[in-house]
Amino acid sequence: MSDELVADRSEVAADEEVLHSASWSSRWPAPGELVLRDASDEDSERVIDLIHCVWSEYPGKTLNVRHDMPELVRVASSYREFGGRFWVVERDGEIVASVAYKPSKDPAAVELQKLYVARDARRNGLGSTLCQLIEDEAARHGSSAVELWSDVKLLDAHRLYEERGYLRGHQTKTYDDTSGTVRFYYRKELAARPALYVARRQPPIAEAESIEETAAWTVRPERSARR
Repeated sequence: MSDELVADRSEVAADEEVLHSASWSSRWPAPGELVLRDASDEDSERVIDLIHCVWSEYPGKTLNVRHDMPELVRVASSYREFGGRFWVVERDGEIVASVAYKPSKDPAAVELQKLYVARDARRNGLGSTLCQLIEDEAARHGSSAVELWSDVKLLDAHRLYEERGYLRGHQTKTYDDTSGTVRFYYRKELAARPALYVARRQPPIAEAESIEETAAWTVRPERSARR
């Protein structure tokens, strides 16, 4: 499987450690490439299927969408209404990952949500890259921290967050959902730095943000230290 990630809009900001290479030539993604794009409401059913598959790996995890996560019925519209944004990653037309954010109750932070990666798309740094995407998006909008709540059963996710500098708080939250979910709180303070576009022939940031239609660029996710 290719580890390349293709984003279809230059407005997705990320830093140089994540975006190792870029190409501004328009093209269709090659077989096996990972394509990052904004979600649409038409993706809702496939996002739900992704989450069902991930949750099925953990005994006792059951997803009743309309009770537990009604925002998944209209993923794009829901997160726009929250004031946030929802992305999906496709490979050969199949959604293999998702991530989203919305404003936090803390006005200085955003909340990372819906980070899910299909089993056969893991161990190549994709989860870390999607965390970086949210961190850069948060910084670009003036937030100084990213926080999240993670199910206590998702041990691999906890390792990922802790490797990226998220600190676990003492508090937990119990949800009135089908699974009786209990989640840990994590938070990361962001360094004071601007997010960058890293295409070698990129225009100045102000000019780039004014372009309505841009060509695709490709990136490679960070390599995970874990195997």
